[in-house]
Amino acid sequence: MICLPQLGDLTMRAFSYWLLCLVLIVVMACSKNETAKPIVPSDATSISLEQWRQMEHHDKYDGATLELLRKSDEKLMKSERAWKKFMNENVIPEMKKDIPPPTKS
Repeated sequence: MICLPQLGDLTMRAFSYWLLCLVLIVVMACSKNETAKPIVPSDATSISLEQWRQMEHHDKYDGATLELLRKSDEKLMKSERAWKKFMNENVIPEMKKDIPPPTKS
């Protein structure tokens, strides 16, 4: 004879899983995450190359940050060619220092 679980057991198990997930979400949401304070104020319209170099690498290469860097020089805003040259001379070498390529093992 095949013994099937009663409906009450399934409901209780589902409720327990749901409650466990809810508790985990609350714990994760309320955990204390201290993030580094950005060097650039959030209302900045542009940033200098020196300010950019001092930033953490996870913020440094964000698209919005690179746009702020581009706005710092009128030539970079007007010419796509000048922007590409700037990227090749400044951003890419800095990226190679900040994020070295993985080594083969």
